[in-house]
Amino acid sequence: MPETKERQQIRQAKRVAEGYYRKLNRQKRVEVLEKLGGKCVECGFSDHRALHVDHVNNDGYEDRKKLKSVYQRYMAVMNDTENKYQLLCANCNFIKKYEVYIEKYGEI
Repeated sequence: MPETKERQQIRQAKRVAEGYYRKLNRQKRVEVLEKLGGKCVECGFSDHRALHVDHVNNDGYEDRKKLKSVYQRYMAVMNDTENKYQLLCANCNFIKKYEVYIEKYGEI
């Protein structure tokens, strides 16, 4: 017998309340960091708390439009065969964004 919509909503709410998705996202993040080498490609920094998944071609906006949840974004990285993603530490990621901005708009 198929599950009713109300029953699905109750099950979903219970999972959210129990932190199911938070744990799932944390687990998937660890897998993503491992797949991408576990350290910043620019400076070698490896503290997972400050590592960001970076879009090599600066097309993250397109991914965020298509992939609404964090889990979907992590799965896109795990399934990537084109090397569209890299790990950058927070500092190197900010420097990259700054340089892209300067290149696009000129000096601040």
